[in-house]
Amino acid sequence: MSDQWIPGHDGRPRPTPTAEEAMLLPPTQRDRVVTPDGVPLAAWWRRLVAYWIDGLLVAIAVQAVLLPLGLLGPVTWFGSMPADLVAEAWTRPGSGAWWYAVLMLALTLIASAAYTVLMLTRLGWTVGKRVLGIRVRHRDHERRPTLGEAATRWAVQLAPGALTAVPWLGGAAGLWVLIDGLRPLIWNDRRQAFHDSAAGTSVVMA
Repeated sequence: MSDQWIPGHDGRPRPTPTAEEAMLLPPTQRDRVVTPDGVPLAAWWRRLVAYWIDGLLVAIAVQAVLLPLGLLGPVTWFGSMPADLVAEAWTRPGSGAWWYAVLMLALTLIASAAYTVLMLTRLGWTVGKRVLGIRVRHRDHERRPTLGEAATRWAVQLAPGALTAVPWLGGAAGLWVLIDGLRPLIWNDRRQAFHDSAAGTSVVMA
């Protein structure tokens, strides 16, 4: 895919301009291409693929902890489980599936928080973002997110994702993750998801 955002004179998208070219654009167009100090913003598809990679890594880490306990079960995304296992877990509290579901949720939250917050504060990127050549920084200043900013970013973006397997909460959590993820692509002039706006961060090219 091509990182195309700015419409040309004929209305068709043209390749994203360089940082120098972007600073000459009108403010409404410039904000969708670069940060206020001229650092190119990451394309939406890069963010999406990085999100998938990070989710897979967290799922693998959780399974690596559960395996020695003899509780290995299928995981595809931030703690999600097959529907039949979820139904048994929440309708039969005395079953082994109940403990599996609770342990899975707790480990997923802990693993995703530690992985995301520590890597963003120390490095400015996660493994997925590094692979895609992008990083997270403060929206207005060239610095990595602080602990508070990284924690806020995680809480708004990823914490709800771990609840998608919980009855009564799963649908709302999944919808929130979708809306949050689509915001930079569809209706935000600064290409910020809600978790970016809450933390005051932007995802830029590394």
